Parts: sequence; structure tokens; C-alpha cells
Amino acid sequence: MNIMMDVLGRLIFPLLLLAWGTTALAKPDPDACLELGALAYDNWTSTDAGGSGMPAGETEKDYLRCKSCHGWDRLGMNGGYVRRTRNVERPNAGLGDTDTTSRDIAPGLGNYYHVTAEEVLHAGIGRAFEDGSGSWVVLDADSSAADKATYAAGYTLGNQHPDFSTTGANTGDIVLSQDQVDCLVDFINFGDADPKFYFSSIDTSVNPVWYTIHTGASTTAGRTFYVDQCLACHGEPEGGMVAYLQGDGKYSEFVHKARWGIPGTTMTRSAIGTPDSQDMIDVMLYLQEIIPSDFIITSGISGTWYDMDRDGEGFMIDVASGGVVVSFYTYDTMGKQLWLIGSGQVDGDTFVIDFETTDGGIYGDNFNPDDVNHYPWGTGIFTFNGCSFGLASIVPNADYADEFQDLDVELIRLTTPVSCGGS
Repeated sequence: MNIMMDVLGRLIFPLLLLAWGTTALAKPDPDACLELGALAYDNWTSTDAGGSGMPAGETEKDYLRCKSCHGWDRLGMNGGYVRRTRNVERPNAGLGDTDTTSRDIAPGLGNYYHVTAEEVLHAGIGRAFEDGSGSWVVLDADSSAADKATYAAGYTLGNQHPDFSTTGANTGDIVLSQDQVDCLVDFINFGDADPKFYFSSIDTSVNPVWYTIHTGASTTAGRTFYVDQCLACHGEPEGGMVAYLQGDGKYSEFVHKARWGIPGTTMTRSAIGTPDSQDMIDVMLYLQEIIPSDFIITSGISGTWYDMDRDGEGFMIDVASGGVVVSFYTYDTMGKQLWLIGSGQVDGDTFVIDFETTDGGIYGDNFNPDDVNHYPWGTGIFTFNGCSFGLASIVPNADYADEFQDLDVELIRLTTPVSCGGS
């Protein structure tokens, strides 16, 4: 069976695709197809994303772009677009919409890999292109009941998936090519580009959304990548890049553009060194750790925390009235369980703990506090950028330096309080 028949056989609507097949070329090779799909997800109307311009009936390209409703992370309201509302130039990700259908199409975080060509085409159930921006009605204090009804209908209509089939609502207009459909399916179902390969968790309860970068990231490698691939065009990250990443959902946007490139620009995938997911988590962690935080630690930080790569070790943190107590359960160099405990004061997003270890106590009725010996062990510096992620730097003092090395760990929650900090 030749390549074209193989392509046609995989898709849901062979009759529709036969109409395309008279001019379609063979499907691009796998790597090129993933890149094409990623660019088409960004803006399928762009020529370098396989497109041929804007359809005749649409004036706002954001009413056509996949990312506009599904988000750069493909999670819709479950990701970086949790607070995305509609305006004249763009739809939303479901916020305030009477159509509550989920916009979450991220395979890994949803634990599935099954986005199909049929779902991309939306044949017979998608809207006409012009129904996007054309249905928008602005509401104000003088709006009539008819305006409100039109607004309600338009709010839903403008956020509906367009019909990309050749026989549906947009017959005769510009629609997705066969290659674009195939490659969008491949891209969306591509495991290594799924959000779970970039982020351990995405906390949408805070504003802006907080991203916990995958634990396999390296700040050193991230700095190298930034210097080699980003610095020449974007300058030092403390400038525009740092400000950019502090917006809501910007890590999702960054990781898509920095890995796959941006249609219609000189920032192509080859120009940025054809990065993979490891490059992305490295550079994001590097940038995240130099972004100034306005997070304020409160009692909401209290709970148990650990580093996923060091399961079996962790911290119990209790914050109250500006003070904080931390217990650190770990092991000595002989493998014996070790408990360290200490206290300190909160200063914005940081606290420093003076750890100590003890001995001399006797279990049970014979316990006497005077028998307990206290030995200063070292310090711990804890910094939190949000309610779900922190960094801890543990430094033993000179008496213990031969037995314990300095330790830097990333902290994520084991327990979640009713409420957390503020900014």
C-alpha cells in the first residue's frame, strides 16, 4: 500500500480526504510532521505552518488558532488559561461560557493518547469562520435584554470549534490541509511534548498560575542553553524575559514557542538548536529561579514537603505568627535515620532555620528535659514562590561537614492546607 493510501486509511472521513488527495503531497517525515503540527497549533493560517492565509469569512485569527481555546499547554482552563476571558480579538478557554465542554486535550495529564482527525475536523458540528468575531456583543449598563441574549449566544458561538471539513459550514473557504490535520494529530499525541514532560504540577489556584518544573531539570544546563540559543536575540534574562514569564500562563506559552518556533518569524526550530524537552525544563528552571518573587509566606505553607527524587526524606513545616518550626527527617552517612529540628523567622518569601540534633532523653515516665543535649547542626534556607513549590538549601556546620555535604532540594507538597499564602 502506498503512502497516500496509508494516510487515507488512518483517517476518519476518507471521502473528505479524497477531495484533498488530488493535490496533497506525501505526509512529511515524523520529525518534520511534529514541527508542522506544532506550528499549525500556533497559527495554521501561516505559510510556514502549512497554511495559505486567512479564510475569507474571518477577521480575527485568534478565533481560528488552536491555542486560543485549548491553551499553549492544551489544558484549557485546567492550565495557564484558567482566567482567560473573551474580548473582541480572541475567544476564551471556557471561562464564563455557557458551553462547559472541556477544552483539555493534553494527552499525558489526562492519561490518554487518542486525539483523532475527526476531532480536528469537527465536520458538521463546528461553526462557520465568520461566527467567531462576528458574534461578539459588548455589554454595558445600557445593554438591552436583546443585547444580553445576543451576547449569551455569541459568547458560546464564538468559542465553538470551527468546522475544518471541505463539505461543512466553511465549504469553499480555506480550511486545514490534509498534512496539517495529520501532523496536528501527531503533535497533540506526541508524548514528549505533553505538559507532564515539562511540569510536575500546574497550580491554577494562584495568580499567576504557578508551574513546578519537572524534577529532572538542571539550572546549570539551563543557563548554558540560554546563553547559546537565546541571549543574542533576547539579551540578559533579567530584562524582558523575566518580566514576560511573570504573566499568567506564560510558562506554557514559552515552552511551546521556545521548542517549536514561531510561525512567520526568524525564530524557527532550527535557529534555536532543535531543542528537546530536557532543554526546555532546564532553561525554564534557570529562568524561574532568577525571577524575583512577591510571594509572602503565611501559615498556609504549613504541612509536609519533599523532593520527588528523594522519596523517603522530607520536611514538616509549621508557620505561625511570623515564626516557623521545621523538622527534617533524613539519614546519616551510615544509613541511620536522623531527625533535625529548628526554628526561625519568616521574611517575605524566605525563612532561615537553625537546625539542631539531640540525644540524652529517655522514653516514657523517666523522661527528663534536663537530660536532653542540644547540638547545633547547621542551617537551612527555605524559599517559596507559591503554595506548591519551594527550594531548600541545607548547609551543615563545621562539626558535621565531614559527615554531611551541602544539599539543595526542590520541594513539592505532600499535604495541602485549606488556604495558602498571598502576594
